Formats: sequence, C-alpha cells, structure tokens
Amino acid sequence: MMRRPIHSGWYSFFIFFIMCNVSSCKKNVEEQDDAQESYTVGFRFQEFEQHASPLGAKKAASSKRYAVANNTIHNMYEGQIYYWSFNAETLMPDIYPSTHWRITYNGGQIPDEYGIGWAYEDYTAGRALSLKGLKELIFKMPLTNVSALHELAFDVSSSGTGPKSFSLAFSQNGENYTVIQENNQFTNTNTPQAKNAFTFALTEQSLDFSRDLYIKLVPKEGHRGSAGDYNEVTGIMRVDNFRLSGVAERVADANVRRVHYHVFDAITKNVILSGADHFREGSLSDFALTLPGGDYIASFVTNVSNAELDIPEIADASAYFIANEFSNSKAEVFGVLDTFTVQGDMQKEIELNRYYSEIRFVFTDLEDLSSVAKLIVKRKHEANFYAPFNPLMNSPIEDTSEIVLLPEFDETNREIYFNQFIGHTSIPLPLEYVVDVYDASDEWIRTFQVESEIRNNMQLLFRGKLLDAPNGQFVVRLNEKWDGEKQVDFN
Repeated sequence: MMRRPIHSGWYSFFIFFIMCNVSSCKKNVEEQDDAQESYTVGFRFQEFEQHASPLGAKKAASSKRYAVANNTIHNMYEGQIYYWSFNAETLMPDIYPSTHWRITYNGGQIPDEYGIGWAYEDYTAGRALSLKGLKELIFKMPLTNVSALHELAFDVSSSGTGPKSFSLAFSQNGENYTVIQENNQFTNTNTPQAKNAFTFALTEQSLDFSRDLYIKLVPKEGHRGSAGDYNEVTGIMRVDNFRLSGVAERVADANVRRVHYHVFDAITKNVILSGADHFREGSLSDFALTLPGGDYIASFVTNVSNAELDIPEIADASAYFIANEFSNSKAEVFGVLDTFTVQGDMQKEIELNRYYSEIRFVFTDLEDLSSVAKLIVKRKHEANFYAPFNPLMNSPIEDTSEIVLLPEFDETNREIYFNQFIGHTSIPLPLEYVVDVYDASDEWIRTFQVESEIRNNMQLLFRGKLLDAPNGQFVVRLNEKWDGEKQVDFN
C-alpha cells in the first residue's frame, strides 16, 4: 500500500524566542554599525517532529508523543500507533507504522459506507464507519516496529434497532480469538446514534510483536432501554476514532531535515541575516542570532523531504523565493513570515503554516487493479514557487520533473497521494496533471488528465475510475478540515 496520510486537521508549529548563546547556523550578515547595541535572540522549535510527521501519519497535538524515558534509543516514541478518523471516507488510517493493515466485516467484505462521526482531540467531528446488518468487524494491524501495546479505544453508536452491546476479542492468526471483554453494554441506549466511548487495556495480554494483531468486534442485542427491538439485518452500527496506543519505533523517511531563516530590515528590505541548519529526526537544534535594535521581517522555512529546496542567495527581499522540485513529492514544507521589533533580549511565539497541499486519487474501479504497476504524474500548470515579497515575480525556475509512483493496489488499497508545494496564498492556484498508467511489463495502459484549483494547507481528492473509463470524469473534493479539502470525481 501507498503510505498516506493524512487526513484531517492542519498542523501548527511553534517557535519560541528565548535568551541563549548556542549558535550552530551559518550566517550571512550585513555589516552593522559597531556603535549600535546588539541583542542575542535564541530560537528553539518545540516538539517539531511530533507535528511534522508524514501526512499519512498525523499526530494529534494533545497526544503526548515523546522519546521513551530512560531509553537511549532516540527513535522510539510512545503514543498512537494506529488511528482511524474515517474523516475522508476511506479506510486509510491517519496514523500507522506498517502498510499491510486491513478492515473487513461479515466474512471478508470491505466496508464502504460512512455516517456522521465524533471529534477526537484535535481531529474534527467528521465521518464514521457505518455498518448495516453487522455480524462481525475485524481490524488487522501488523505490529511492525512495535515494542509494547498499552490500550485499544474507539467510539461506537447504533440506530434504534441496532446493537446496544458487543463482544471484543483479539487474535494473532485471524482464526483463534481470545476474548478481551465479552459484554460491553452501551451507556446511552435511548438516543439513536448517540456516542459511546470504550477503552480496553492491553498491557496484560501476551502478544508476539513479530506477528499481526486482529481485533474482532461482534455486535449484541444488549439492554435496550427505550430503544426498539434489535434487528440484525437492518440495524446500523457506527465506529469512529479507532486507535491503538503503545510504544513503537519511529521510521525515518526523509534524507533532508533543514530549517532556513532569512531576516530582513523591515524598512530597506535588505537581508540582515540568513542561514540554514540541519536537525535530526525528533528535534530541531537551538541556535542564536544577534540583531541590533530595529524593525525586522523574518522568514522561517522547514523542509522534511528527500531533496533540498530551491532558495537563492539574495541581497534583498524582492529577489527572495522558495521552490520545491515537483518530483520531490513527499516534501513537507512549513514556514512563516513574521514582523517583529527588537528593543532588547526578547521572547516571541510564532506559528508555522503548511506551505503545501496534499493531492490524492481514490480509484473506484470494481475490477482488480493489481495489473497496474506504475503511474507517472506530469505537471501541466506553471511551476510552483513562492515569492512572499514579490507576488508578480516572473518564474525564476525551470522544472520538468515528473512523479513516478509504484502502487501496490489490492482490494483494500486503491489510493495514491503526493504533496504539492504551494507557498502561502489566499487565492486558489490552478493545478493540472496528466497521469500515464503502465502495467508490470512497462506497457502503457492509458492516460488521463485532471485539473482543479487550490490554496496551501488543503487536501484535494480526485475520485473516479482508473481503468476503462473516459477521460475527465473525476469528482473533485476539497477538505476544509486542514484549511480545506476538495474532491473531484473523474468518472
């Protein structure tokens, strides 16, 4: 499966300006008046990696993911290992350490219906999995990179004739199940589709982390209060915010982790300081800058990806721009432009914004897609760059690169995604892509084209058939839950 994101919610980072004397960045400094008093201002990015994880693995900000105490292995974290919000109406999890998960019901069927869901931490109240005539629901979760499990939790509800209780069991072979808890009575039975939250401790269970974990939910009639009689055929049950927590290894998937900074004089727009610093996975090193008293505009840009950004050496703000090569399709670029005044040692909090949007394709074909081995995505719109001080700048870049995707489609995974660098804009920018489809023998199958428009910090979803369909019939959907989501049906 393609590793995905993200759904749901936009990320924010915080820079804290503190007094410190740690200086690890290369600085390009405009000559300053020696008689003018200068001040040392420190910059520290708090919990950067917690928020800057791959979009297919969003971390809820209030879920404490941190290095395990007294553990010298710095790439371990404690928190959500798997999490499904279902907010994008797909079975793709928001957080996952392995790609071979699976959700089935009633003897191997793939659920595809969704209803109104509930909020969880900073995930908004979006959608929930909706199951009519449910006999059993099974989540398969590989425990790759997992070293401990703490608990399983989720929210459920049902219609007036739906189940009001359920049993819960686990297995590691998908056949022989051990009961976790036999009877789980709903606390709210009188209001149809009212939320019932459940949490189950897993610390006492004997588990082999080299094997898969299967969780099976079997609905029961339960005590019904004033609800109607249980109907096993027409009753509806909803499941949302399904999550498994514990300790797992954080998998690095980026070669570049760099923060860029440029400080401009607010009046002359000349560069006063500029530089870049590498940070390791899980943290961003502190560094300090020395500035004389005055008014400034600072640009901070972070890049977690497999390639460097295109940021030129410049003397003034009018020539400053940021660009990311189109083929660097998993790049997570965040940034901010902030104006501040230095009158002495100071502390200041700034919020970083996502400078990209997520482009996803969900293919609705009924037939098997395993014959598709490669997709080549070509950009037809103008190359994207961001010039915050000069919005009318002529394009300073040439980018003819393409995105090559090697999907592993099966009956549960029919999605691909990539990140599109945008910059920061309140005006939607036009996007247009041509997609070439190839089989395992590298033989061309078909070409189709899609287009839409989008701002930064949005999710754009193209939904339609991949094979055997006329061109240009995708449905477009924009997710307003980051700062926006857009869906386009294309057949």
